[in-house]
Amino acid sequence: MAAASTRAPAKSRTSYHHGNLRAAMIDAAIGLIAEKGAEAVTVREVARQAGVSSGAPFRHFASRKALMTAVAEQGMAKLREEIERRLGETAPGDPMAGLMALADAYIDWAVDHPTHYRVLGDRALVDFYKSEALVRDNRWIRETMLALFKAARDQALLRACDIGLVAFQCRAMAYGLARMHVDSHLREFGIPPEKARAAMSNALKEFLIGLARDADAARPTAR
Repeated sequence: MAAASTRAPAKSRTSYHHGNLRAAMIDAAIGLIAEKGAEAVTVREVARQAGVSSGAPFRHFASRKALMTAVAEQGMAKLREEIERRLGETAPGDPMAGLMALADAYIDWAVDHPTHYRVLGDRALVDFYKSEALVRDNRWIRETMLALFKAARDQALLRACDIGLVAFQCRAMAYGLARMHVDSHLREFGIPPEKARAAMSNALKEFLIGLARDADAARPTAR
């Protein structure tokens, strides 16, 4: 009687139809990046991970950079969706509350989607400025933040400051905090992973409160 094979069964190649092959490849790429890093990604290896023939994905992704750009586009879309959701839950006409909501949205996105954050943060991996979706969503996020700062200034909620400069500073701080989290630097400051989300959110909000003309009035908005 023949011995039973111990080889793991091959992944089914029939479960991915033409319509969802692209999504399957993006999901497989995210999993591979999370496990082995971006340098491990090739179109053929991602196809193998997804359980599809090595040639089929090239109809969707002509190159590794095209695949990584698709991962970045998904990540940026998730960030925009989170910001839109948070702003939709914020009282209209309260730009400081809107800025606090935007801060929470960015931190939650970075904590919940660290692989997307890593890919988006490394512009060498993607064709950022050749992607209509990336340029569009990034511009929307930047313009939304600027509009909130301008509304806060027009309502005399901010101390005298350069709106363009503080928007740049806020984005840089949010990016830096997220980078510290995904690179495991927060432990150096006594912040364990389970407290990272709150610590980063509080740090970013304290920066925003520091811009307020009346910090005591702005602080309850951050809670």
